[in-house]
Amino acid sequence: MRFKCVTCGIEFATIEQLASHKKQHQAGPRSSSGVICLGCGKGIPLEPSKANYSGPLTCPNCGRTMTVVIENGEVAVARLG
Repeated sequence: MRFKCVTCGIEFATIEQLASHKKQHQAGPRSSSGVICLGCGKGIPLEPSKANYSGPLTCPNCGRTMTVVIENGEVAVARLG
């Protein structure tokens, strides 16, 4: 079963991952645009050219690749692999 964040639409494999992710929304608005890695939880900087992007995105911190759909600078879908 997949668990989807109602705030941003990112899907997670476990409820624990979703609960951890929801804390990021409670911390307030993000000061910089980017994507949070589903593997390590660290930010992946997002270039302005990827404001509307669909495809692979590799985390510079842990090296894992996510498949993402970014629309108007906001993550619509993200999953590992």
